Amino acid sequence: MKRNRFLLALIIISISFSMGCSTKTSKEVAEVTVEQPIAVEAVKAVEGQLESLMGYSGRVKPAQEIMVTPKQPGKVAKINFDLGQRVKAGEVLFQLDKTDALLQLNQASAAVELAEINLKRLSGSTYEQQMMQLKSAVTSAEINYNDAQTNYETVKTLYEAGAESKYNHDRAQSQLKLAKQQYETAKASYDLTEQTSAQENIDTAKAQLNQSKAAFDIVQNALDNMNVKSPISGIIAAKNVKVGEFVSNAVASFIIIDDSSYTIEVDVNEDVIGKVQVGDKAKVYISSISEEVLAGTIAAAAPSADMKKQTYLVKISLDNPPSTIKGGMFAEVKLVVEKAENCILVPLSSVVEEEGRKYVFVVNGDKIVKTEVAAGIFNDKDIQIQDGIAADDTVVVKGQDFLKDGSTVVISDK
Repeated sequence: MKRNRFLLALIIISISFSMGCSTKTSKEVAEVTVEQPIAVEAVKAVEGQLESLMGYSGRVKPAQEIMVTPKQPGKVAKINFDLGQRVKAGEVLFQLDKTDALLQLNQASAAVELAEINLKRLSGSTYEQQMMQLKSAVTSAEINYNDAQTNYETVKTLYEAGAESKYNHDRAQSQLKLAKQQYETAKASYDLTEQTSAQENIDTAKAQLNQSKAAFDIVQNALDNMNVKSPISGIIAAKNVKVGEFVSNAVASFIIIDDSSYTIEVDVNEDVIGKVQVGDKAKVYISSISEEVLAGTIAAAAPSADMKKQTYLVKISLDNPPSTIKGGMFAEVKLVVEKAENCILVPLSSVVEEEGRKYVFVVNGDKIVKTEVAAGIFNDKDIQIQDGIAADDTVVVKGQDFLKDGSTVVISDK
C-alpha cells in the first residue's frame, strides 16, 4: 500500500515537472518571435510646397464653332472648299445661282438712272430755261400793260375834251383791262413755278431717286449674299451642300471651327468655386492623345450657379494645345483648390487613422515610435503634416499593418 502511494507521488511529480518545462519552452519561443525585426519601407519627411487638387471631367471644345447658312435660299452653283480643309475669314465657301438676281439688279439700276434724269431735268438747265421763259412772259406782259395804261390815259383825256369818240375810249379801256389780266397771270405763273411747284417737284424727284437707290442696294446686297463666305478662319468640320442642290437657312451648310485654341468646361460645386479664380493654373489630361500633363488656365468662372444643376461653370483654356487635339475629346481636369508653402510633407501612404486620429510610424534607430500628427491638405501622393514630426524624420510608408509602438524594424531597400 505504501509502495503504491510512493509510485503515485513520483508520477505526479514527473508530470508536474514535464508541464513546467513545456510552459517555459513556449514562453521562450514567444519571446524569440517578438524580437524578430519587421522589414518595412521608409522615407524621410521633407520640407516643400503642396497643392491640393480636385478632379473633374469634361469635353474639349474649340474656341469657336460657327454654323454657316446662306442669308437667302437658292440653288448651289459652285463649291470652293471640302471637309477638313482650312479656310480664312472672308473666303467664299460656295456660290448660289445669280441669274435672277442679276436681272433684278439691272432693273433696279435702270430705275435709279431714270430717277436721276428726272431730278436733273427739274433742278438743272431745263428748269432754268423754263424759268427764263416765264420771266420773259412776265416782262412782255408788263410792257403791254404799261403801254395799254398810257394809251388809255391819252384816249381818256381826248375823249373828255371832245376830241375822241366813245368807241375809241371804251376800246382803250378794254385793252387796258386785258393787258392787266395777262400781266397778272404771267406773274402768278412765274411766282408759282419758282416758289411752289418747282420745289415740290424737286423734292418728289429726290425722294424717288432715294427710293430707287434703296431698291438697288437691296438687290445688290442679295446678290453679294449669294457668295456665302466664312465668318472666321479655321477648319471645315462639316459640309452639307452639293452643286445643284437647293439650300436654305434652316440647316447649316458648313460648320467651321476655330482650332487656334481649345477650352474645357467643367461644373464645380459651391465648396470649390470660392477657391478658384480666373488666371489660376490647372492640369489637364487627355489620355486619347497623350499621357503627359497639359497646362491649362482658368479663363472664366460663372458668378452664379446654374438654376437646374446648382453648380458653377468653369472654363479652362489650354495654354499650348497639341496639333493632335480634336473637339469633343474626353479630358480630365485637376484644379488647385488649396496650396501650402514651406510645409512638412510625407507620402499619403505613411499616415494611418485610428478612431479619428492620424498617426505615422517614425523610425528611431531600429525601433518604431508611433506618433500622432496633425494633418493638413493632401493630394493623391503627399500630405501636409502641421504638427508631430519634423523634416528629415524617417516614416514608414509600407508595412505599417504589422507595427506597434516599440516594434523592432529593419528598413528594406524596396
